[in-house]
Amino acid sequence: MGPLNQQKRLIFVAILFSICVWPAVICRCFAQDAAREAVFPIEGFLVEGNTLLPPESIQDVLEGLTGPDKKASDVETARDKLEKLYHSKGYPTVLVSIPEQSVQEGILRLSVVESKIAKVTITGNRYMTAEKILRGLPSLKSGNVLYTPDVQKEFSKANASPDAKVSPSLAQGNEPGTVDVDLKVEDTLPLHASVELSNRASLGTTELRLNAVLHYDNLWQRDHSLSLQYQTSPEDPNQVEVGAVAYSLPAPWNLNHLILFTGVYSDSNTAFGEGFDTTGKGHQFGTRYVVPLPGLTNYTHNVIVGLDYKDYQNITLQFANSPNSGSTGENPAVTYFPLSFAYNSFLTDSRGVTQFTSGLNMALRGLISNEAAFAANRADAQGNYLYATGCVERTQDLVAGTKLFVKADGQISDAPLINNEEFNGGGLESVRGYAETEALGDCGVHCTVELRAPECTAPYGIGNGKLKCTPFIFYDTAHLYVLDPSPEQKASFDLEGVGVGVRGVYDKCLEYETCWATALSDSGSTLVEHTKPGDSMVNFRVKYLY
Repeated sequence: MGPLNQQKRLIFVAILFSICVWPAVICRCFAQDAAREAVFPIEGFLVEGNTLLPPESIQDVLEGLTGPDKKASDVETARDKLEKLYHSKGYPTVLVSIPEQSVQEGILRLSVVESKIAKVTITGNRYMTAEKILRGLPSLKSGNVLYTPDVQKEFSKANASPDAKVSPSLAQGNEPGTVDVDLKVEDTLPLHASVELSNRASLGTTELRLNAVLHYDNLWQRDHSLSLQYQTSPEDPNQVEVGAVAYSLPAPWNLNHLILFTGVYSDSNTAFGEGFDTTGKGHQFGTRYVVPLPGLTNYTHNVIVGLDYKDYQNITLQFANSPNSGSTGENPAVTYFPLSFAYNSFLTDSRGVTQFTSGLNMALRGLISNEAAFAANRADAQGNYLYATGCVERTQDLVAGTKLFVKADGQISDAPLINNEEFNGGGLESVRGYAETEALGDCGVHCTVELRAPECTAPYGIGNGKLKCTPFIFYDTAHLYVLDPSPEQKASFDLEGVGVGVRGVYDKCLEYETCWATALSDSGSTLVEHTKPGDSMVNFRVKYLY
């Protein structure tokens, strides 16, 4: 091929390239330029529609997003950060949008839509009225913006009752900027009853005790509660007859506070029940005012102020010859007006639960108290006494589901006390292996150490898998002291008991507990039938719940 032909061929290739390839290159360059994001300066933000957050917090979250050469992605970042700020502050229904605009003078507008509650629908309630439910959830009032901390507190309180569970769900309202709330309720009749049979008897009485409780927890649809109790000794009803009534209601001036009224009539030397424990025959009326204190995530506490009127025949035939009495026979009734203060706390953590209670109890001289009656019931006892109580208990998780329970409680007094105010030792809630209230002292301390095995299902198919049991071993001890004892009185008492037991439930409606305990020391009672070292006792209680 000659040079001329080769030159023509190169010219032809160049022309073909310019016709076929170059336009494609040019088009691609234009496409890249068109795809390139527009840039613009942002000198500041104008947030419209905000009424919930202080301007300073909005300014802080948008700070750093201003400057030259900003892009559309930066605008979306600002919107997203502002919306997340509202959500983190507890306003989950707030939305932030970017309205159509031209960025003039570098100011970018963001629009806040604070979605408000339009309609609340309640379904499933049978025993609670809609008015009662909404009264307990004031943050869900129409026109309000949902605020998560308030909603959580209100639902936590509403669902604290075992008789009702309320579950919320949200949906977009019919009108722009609104939400609808649907409340699904599962409630049961707030009427409960229990019957307990036990052998929690004091010395010199028949063995069995029968205690019945009936209470209704939503009177007048106002969270008022009425409770009735009755206790007797079924083998000989004349030995024990105790009645108690309690009425509680939220304080009208602060629904988070609780007012409690109680009354107890006792025709028994010792009586116990849900919320009361008495020594001596007589009656009492009282009131309590409960104030919950601000708590932490896992810590709750409250303060209780109480005032009682008590009228008791404290020294009965049972205690007349006890080393604590200082007298014989029956003494005149003592009437007094004690005042009490208590602090209660409850702490949960990853390894267990701790409870602490403390109290201060006093009576004022001349306030109904009869000094002569006090002295007749107990030598050197006065109508203006003062004593303090305390209790701390810990349930600690160990390995493989085992638990360790430790409890220490006690009382310290500044002067001799009548029996009804003394610290008692012995019984199922004190030192097991001894009768109920086998020892009394003005001051005292009690300790319990209990090692609990993992909860298990009863073997051999007993109870069809519904019978749960927790075996345990324990050691109990109590030391009680008598102030200014008379020559015929014993100055102190030491009780110790060890044993094994089991407690559990059947089908969530039957609770039971039984234990075998051996006493390690003499109770010190002068009664012929009292507990001596080496004596064994089987305690039990069975409680049916409705």
